[in-house]
Amino acid sequence: MPEKPFYLAVSALIRDGTGKVLLLKRAADGPINPEKWDLPGGTLDPGETFDRALRREAREETGMRVTLRHVAGAGELDLPTKRIAYLIMACDADRTEVSLSPEHEDYTWVAPEEAAAMDLAEQFRGLFGGRSEPER
Repeated sequence: MPEKPFYLAVSALIRDGTGKVLLLKRAADGPINPEKWDLPGGTLDPGETFDRALRREAREETGMRVTLRHVAGAGELDLPTKRIAYLIMACDADRTEVSLSPEHEDYTWVAPEEAAAMDLAEQFRGLFGGRSEPER
């Protein structure tokens, strides 16, 4: 069986002033992780740097402008035809008001310990648990 290609995606771990993190709920009709809680982000366009991709994706999905601070973690999603490696960056945002894109149907700000108990997309399940805590 041939190896599946890897793709790189970037995700933003955005905190508000109280330490809560932003989670987005994927739309029910979405092709990947429907109705799961997700972080803003996505895959890189050809020739795009990961920091530029993350700023673009965060703006498209939330309306926010983000500043990347540091690596918060990594994740992986194994799909039938490809594997996606996720680089998760801690980010600051210019505001806390969210303007959702059609890819998502809801959002919430939650404490990291609350996020661990939510129905998270597979690639983010270890981020808030024991394996890789995003605090720094």
